[in-house]
Amino acid sequence: MRKAVKLGMLSVLSAALLAGCGAEFSAEKDTVYVQKKGTIKGANVAVFDKDYYDETELSDFITDTVNTYVAKAGDGTVEIREFAVEDQVAHVYLDYAGAEDYANFNGVEFFAGNILDAKADGYDIPNAFTAVTDKETTWDAEDNKIVIVGQQTQVQVDGTILFISDNVSVTGKNTADVTYDILDQEAQPAYIVYK
Repeated sequence: MRKAVKLGMLSVLSAALLAGCGAEFSAEKDTVYVQKKGTIKGANVAVFDKDYYDETELSDFITDTVNTYVAKAGDGTVEIREFAVEDQVAHVYLDYAGAEDYANFNGVEFFAGNILDAKADGYDIPNAFTAVTDKETTWDAEDNKIVIVGQQTQVQVDGTILFISDNVSVTGKNTADVTYDILDQEAQPAYIVYK
């Protein structure tokens, strides 16, 4: 498999942890799951239906990419939880020590934590949010948390989504789909506020 094809598959796949990794977390599409303890799980799903795709080569490429990152960033920063190809669909599950490792490994803008820390890290959080619950709170309440993501993916959180930016669609109490065009240089990251 050519390196460009491998890189394309990895970028499609390695947005994180995927379906089949136990009852704790599963996904039918690319998903990033922000857990209560701050760790991140990722699921990437991609069609794997070309004759020239090679499962062993892709598995080796993913392993090499993770090992290269871990050699620089340290043990436990990224771990392969599962890789499988079933019914011409490839699934990759990756566990990340935290948001910084998710961002660095995937080469995307990503933050997960409390709003004060996001502001301290230099994020210019917009004031225009859409409320998605009838809870009486403001988006910037002290105990609210925020996910900032610059990629098209589904986001799952341990909590209840309260506010979203205009490039987010809520799909459940704790899940939302992010619309983001990586080719658009003016694309803004998505903001998901939850508690």
